[in-house]
Amino acid sequence: MRYSLHTFSMIVVALALSITARGEEKNGISLTVSKTTVDRADQRAGSYAYTTHIDRTEALKLAIKNTSFKALPEGDVKWEILVRKYLSTTIESTSGKEKLQALKPAEGAEVIIGGAQIEGWRDGTNMYKDRIEWQVSIMVEGKELIKLNSTAAFDTLAKRAVKITPKAAAK
Repeated sequence: MRYSLHTFSMIVVALALSITARGEEKNGISLTVSKTTVDRADQRAGSYAYTTHIDRTEALKLAIKNTSFKALPEGDVKWEILVRKYLSTTIESTSGKEKLQALKPAEGAEVIIGGAQIEGWRDGTNMYKDRIEWQVSIMVEGKELIKLNSTAAFDTLAKRAVKITPKAAAK
């Protein structure tokens, strides 16, 4: 079987997206969460031509779809992002709540939430950077309809986390 370059590249992109995004359907809502970079300020480090200092702001991109046959009233998206520092055992936590618009049957919405400062470095063979763990839940009329975590150990990690105010929000 022979594939064209276009077909092969589409397969690679589909596999990459399936690895980085996490989704679930429950109680008439489909929720897919993926990480997205909203600001990139990476810099080459000094005299080392192959070393790059990683300095990024990463957020979560949510794809929410009403999969039921009835309208979904306005609700809230509650989120928490944990940043696991690459040089230490420190875990930083930011959280918030965003409004979710009412959705008609089969209607969807995309929302970008949060923002976490990610740092690290990369050279020709290695890359060390902070890691993000997250938890997102959708609440409608005080009832949690769906909750999604990046890891099963999220609640344990969140207990050890230190609450911080994001740099962007502190301005």
